[in-house]
Amino acid sequence: MLHQTTVGSMSMKLLFAFFACLLFGVMVNAQPADFRPLVQKALQNGEKRIVIPPGVYRLVPIAGQGAIWTLSNARDVEIVADNVTLTGTKLTLGLTLNRCRNVTLQGLTLDYDPLPFTQGTVVAVAENKDSIDIQIHDGYPRQPYARIDLVDPQTRFRKKGMPFLWGTKAALIAPDTVRITLKGIGEAASHGDLASLSTGPETNMPPHGITLESCAGMTLRNVTVHSAPGMGIIESDGEGGNRYLGCKIVRGPKPPGATQERLLTTSWDALQSKFTKIGPLVENCVIKEAGDDSWSVQSSDFLIVKSKGKELTLAFRDEWTDGLQIGDAIQTSLDGPQARIMARKIVRRDAANLAPEVLERLKAASPYSLWNVSPKCMEITLDRELPFSLGASVYSPDRQGNGFIFRNNQIHSPGRILIKAGGLIENNHLDTPHNLMVCPEVPGEAAAGIQNLTIRGNTIRQAGYFCPAPWSAAAGAISITASLSPPQLRSAGVFKNIVIENNTFEDICGPNLVVTSARDVKIRNNRILNAGQVKSKNTGESYHVALDSLIWIKQCENVHMQNNDIINPGPFVGQAVVLGSNR
Repeated sequence: MLHQTTVGSMSMKLLFAFFACLLFGVMVNAQPADFRPLVQKALQNGEKRIVIPPGVYRLVPIAGQGAIWTLSNARDVEIVADNVTLTGTKLTLGLTLNRCRNVTLQGLTLDYDPLPFTQGTVVAVAENKDSIDIQIHDGYPRQPYARIDLVDPQTRFRKKGMPFLWGTKAALIAPDTVRITLKGIGEAASHGDLASLSTGPETNMPPHGITLESCAGMTLRNVTVHSAPGMGIIESDGEGGNRYLGCKIVRGPKPPGATQERLLTTSWDALQSKFTKIGPLVENCVIKEAGDDSWSVQSSDFLIVKSKGKELTLAFRDEWTDGLQIGDAIQTSLDGPQARIMARKIVRRDAANLAPEVLERLKAASPYSLWNVSPKCMEITLDRELPFSLGASVYSPDRQGNGFIFRNNQIHSPGRILIKAGGLIENNHLDTPHNLMVCPEVPGEAAAGIQNLTIRGNTIRQAGYFCPAPWSAAAGAISITASLSPPQLRSAGVFKNIVIENNTFEDICGPNLVVTSARDVKIRNNRILNAGQVKSKNTGESYHVALDSLIWIKQCENVHMQNNDIINPGPFVGQAVVLGSNR
């Protein structure tokens, strides 16, 4: 048992604390300056329930570590951090759980000081519209952060009509004023608008608030993230099957000296799952005002850059994962043949003995093309020889995060729900999102396959009002799409066994539902309210999506629609349902 750190006689208070420890687990009653050594000692002693004393802990990484708090190889333990706030005083990774299994973390709140963002009010727009000046609010960092989001001063939420603002540059032109430069930015911003300006981690430091790396069976219960220099919570690799119960990504308190409430939570995505074998359970969580996507389940393909019988060399498209594991299957499509990995070895491109013509093609690859991959490679041996030729793309159904459940969550954030796996999205309330998007997000020729996805009982309000993307086919409040080069869409079979039922769409700008490239789709008992009250944006224009339709379907097979109610359609609705050809 971990004993108290205070020294004194065995008073009634200490006796009470002693018996509390016996009943409820390990606890240190006097708040130390740093709880990390106490937790580490308890883990080394084999304790199974560790209680961190309540309080606010202002911490930096231990020397030699990138994260402020690191837990590695923990097993079968509960860490109770109720009323504990970890405030990172350096913009780096807050907490990393590495190769842990069956660990429960309860109650922790994570925040940063200084904040990884600042905010202010637009006080000037250049006459040529190529720059705007933002006066920083009192109490917020006087920093020229360049990642900008324009905010409506009335709703204190992303401004409707805001375009993608990529490529911005920032400079301090006065102690409290930042000039943001981007051609045409003044067309989107007006005097009096609010703006958040965010950043990532400090130089050479890892990003994110909380990471779960190669973990399994983890539970985060009632964990709160107020800010993060990257994503709020991200899990990657490992067996997965992790649970996020009652977690919150929400704005924190006003910083000292501030009169304005915060505009932002995380700089990047709020919550992400990446390359896990089993997808997470995310239930009864709240996500608000994140800087990018609200929640995503991520995976990718691999490019075959060397092939000899059962032996292949694969290039990673996403370098920041551990990749495929022994026993994982690979395939080129849902209906294609499979082989399983019997051996694997990670190598860099320059050590993979690739043919000169392959190296040249990799070097010459244009961005977002099939051959545009990372220098990280993996040499694998398969259990059987299959016709996977040089230049083909493969993916693994064992590393998509299939089987996820996203249920009973409250989302008020302008980013996407982005899904690249099969699972259940049920009874969520999505208020003013970009959209709910299902898409492999790989080059058109790359391997992809997503099946067994159910989207039911959700309410989606006011999607489609900002960041129009004419280059994307994902024009609907719910969009299930896979594309080639515009205007071509991939044929049916990228998606399979899709159910969209009992959802409510309210006040959507543009199409409510877009489905392409799918087979065996059921669309039933959905309610579409107040659609077409405003003119749609131009998302989907390059793929000839009928932007005045409510349901748009193309390149699909075996689609069944029934009992979908359209209530109070507006003046900008044309043909309610458009069934495109399969050519």
